[in-house]
Amino acid sequence: MCCKCCGETQRKVWVFGLGSVFLVLGILIVVFWPGIADNLVEDGLTLKPGTDAYESWLEAPIPIYLSFYMFNWTNPEDIRNPNIKPNFVEMGPYTFLEKHKKENYTFYDNATVAYYERRTWFFDPEKSNGTLDDMVTAAHAITATVADEMRNQRKIVKKIINFMLNYEGGKLYVTKPVGEWIFDGYQDNITDFLNLFNTSKIDIPYKRFGWLADRNESLTYDGLFTIHTGTDDISNLGRLTHWNGKSETGFYDKPCGVVNGTTGDLFPPKMNVNDEITIFATDACRFMNLRPRGTFKNHGLTATKWVGTEETLDSGENYPNQACFCDSERFEECPKTGVVECKACRDKAPIYSSFPHFYLADQSYVDAVSGMKPEKEKHEFFLAVEPITGVPVQVHGRIQINMMIEPDDDFDIYRGVQKVLMPMFWFDQYAELSSELASRAKLAINLSSYGIIFGYSLIAFASVFLITGITLTVTKKWVRRTPEDEDMLTN
Repeated sequence: MCCKCCGETQRKVWVFGLGSVFLVLGILIVVFWPGIADNLVEDGLTLKPGTDAYESWLEAPIPIYLSFYMFNWTNPEDIRNPNIKPNFVEMGPYTFLEKHKKENYTFYDNATVAYYERRTWFFDPEKSNGTLDDMVTAAHAITATVADEMRNQRKIVKKIINFMLNYEGGKLYVTKPVGEWIFDGYQDNITDFLNLFNTSKIDIPYKRFGWLADRNESLTYDGLFTIHTGTDDISNLGRLTHWNGKSETGFYDKPCGVVNGTTGDLFPPKMNVNDEITIFATDACRFMNLRPRGTFKNHGLTATKWVGTEETLDSGENYPNQACFCDSERFEECPKTGVVECKACRDKAPIYSSFPHFYLADQSYVDAVSGMKPEKEKHEFFLAVEPITGVPVQVHGRIQINMMIEPDDDFDIYRGVQKVLMPMFWFDQYAELSSELASRAKLAINLSSYGIIFGYSLIAFASVFLITGITLTVTKKWVRRTPEDEDMLTN
């Protein structure tokens, strides 16, 4: 259309009409877009086929690494000398690329999904400091387990067990390659004998011993998880309801035995940065509470940092609410703060977990051995999560596995030894959000703001139209007149 051919009325219609349209459209966007944007983001975060969250949940889109740091026991021959502490030298890291894949999943009408997770590890020599052939000396786990299980048996039973340990391969310590200590496992004479003996009194449920033997590529080792999909209530996204089909672990009294928290890879959006978060650790068969401590910035995202504290691995010594993590009938035997017992969960072996190098644990554990140097920067357990989207930005899941050695005069191997909680190894499960996924998260965070900015831009554009129209109306300059027209109007 030629504006020069338009009359005054037509021009007013165009200017005020467009101005009004832009104004109404801009107001509608400013008012309604934040809610629409939130719904779009939340819909994309729910676990249902077709969403980005679903695809990322099925198979982790970022590299995850699991680094092992082994403790080499350098002076086992001095364990009966009370004046010499057991000395440990940290070796590693021995780093593995970790792949996660959800399989055999079933979605239910109550907005939950049950699934198994297959985890596969591949050794990464470039990220490691050493090889899987490095030799490590550590306490003999099978012998320690047998002795601990039989500790309160009758004398005659213990004499029989002592004979068996002495003649069927029982040892105080053993030296094996790193690869066998971790995934491969090693053949052990006493394990072979116990499997042949087949007694319910001593339960050794494996043929080869390794800390993660039979776990690599296993579909069922970590158990069956049931979590909320968030399709009914986004605030429930990722929350565990059952583990192995049960709402309680069976290893601890309530409320400590309740299946609670998340698996650590899925969180709901709009997290309260002042609240604790809870993760469920299958290796310890329990949940762990993490507290917010500051922020963490990466790839342009500002995440809240949730960390393990003195309370996380307390068994009631300083935090009474944690007392149910230890058997109330033998509370005096419960470990001191910073160390938790895992016997019930780990096939009755005298296994205890802590943070690496007994970080945040009672000082007596550090003082009992030499070689421990707890440092916050190296040994803190933390999750950095962007709270608006619930996207993990960086994770360092750091836990140490320890084994208790106790004197027992009924067993020749343990007669006169020091009672010591022996550090065996610690691991760091590390993952970091990629720049590509960080860009998606930033888009989700700013989607509402982008719409509001666009809405205000339309309002500003409309204001220009309307102000121009009002000005032209007041000045009566809608139509440019020639001098001859002006003379005709004035005469």
